[in-house]
Amino acid sequence: MMRARLFTAVIFTVMLAAGCSQQPHQSRDVPDEKEVKTEKTNEKDMSSDKEAEKEIVPLSDEEFFSAEGWLDENSIYYISENASQSTIYQYNLFTGEKTPFFESKASIVQVKINREAGLLAVHASPSSYEASITILDQTGNIRTERSFPSSELNFSWSPSGEKLFITAFDENWSFETFLLSMSDYSLEKNPVELPFIQWLTDDEITYLKWNEAEPQLTAPLAAYSLQTKEERILDEHIISHAHFGEYTFSIKVENEEKSTGTYLFFKNGELLYSFDVPLTPLYSEWLIPEYDTAEGVFYTFIPGDTEGKFDLTAVDPEKASMEVIIRNVDNSPISLSPDGEYALYGSYREKIIHLKDAEIKSIVK
Repeated sequence: MMRARLFTAVIFTVMLAAGCSQQPHQSRDVPDEKEVKTEKTNEKDMSSDKEAEKEIVPLSDEEFFSAEGWLDENSIYYISENASQSTIYQYNLFTGEKTPFFESKASIVQVKINREAGLLAVHASPSSYEASITILDQTGNIRTERSFPSSELNFSWSPSGEKLFITAFDENWSFETFLLSMSDYSLEKNPVELPFIQWLTDDEITYLKWNEAEPQLTAPLAAYSLQTKEERILDEHIISHAHFGEYTFSIKVENEEKSTGTYLFFKNGELLYSFDVPLTPLYSEWLIPEYDTAEGVFYTFIPGDTEGKFDLTAVDPEKASMEVIIRNVDNSPISLSPDGEYALYGSYREKIIHLKDAEIKSIVK
């Protein structure tokens, strides 16, 4: 089962790169010197932050598979797996307290948390051709369960946690989509015949409108109302986009031949901040930078000075500023704590970054 899940993770990453969006590489436009901390200021801040930093207690779990996100500012959810079952634990990173939260005889593939609603969506794989979604509340009680004939699932919460958009793929990568409502647990089939979407509101989604008839490196960005069934085009030549709170982020290709693009940040449809970046070619597409947000700040990876490495960068759209947190690291998944103090980091989010002092530690012994 472990080997199957590792394979699934690789395939799913490739699918996201091909279907959803794509992104950056090499040098980049850097903000004014005043926007980046001076070395002297960094030393001062790191010294004071280290005094205030809480000590991480690494996990002692030989069956650790992956950290899945944050319960609160101090605790995370993680998956542990052995031959007989998968278990989701709640773990306090600073006290070392570990509590079993949910157990499954089937291998748990991933967990997606909606803190707004206090719900978790657990994706398990009973077999190679069956997938299940279990909705849990914060006490671990099962709200509803659904099974799908599928070799892979993609799913995402609406902002309030009222709806879950699910895409079920078969072994040939053909797919069906579903909309699971939390109010009555009804399941609507094929509300949108597109595999990858982003939620703008609980009733409106956005997506890249790829032309399946011919290869493309960019696509129009479209919005679609689930209520009125109307579509509108928001922008052209986009390779990636996301929504976080009141803000929208997108990457627009400015020059395909020179592999340059622009990161754009909007609020209520108005451009707040933008800057240019080189884009990283990836076969017939662009590399997607990992990202997450907390407290209105957008964290992502921008190509660093070393080829194949990236700078973890914090972007504040309201202040129209950016700050490099750590230079020349891998473009790996990150998950921000609710207070924006820490980030889980790594292929299995097995590391943690204290963002104020830029120190990377393992959460597993």
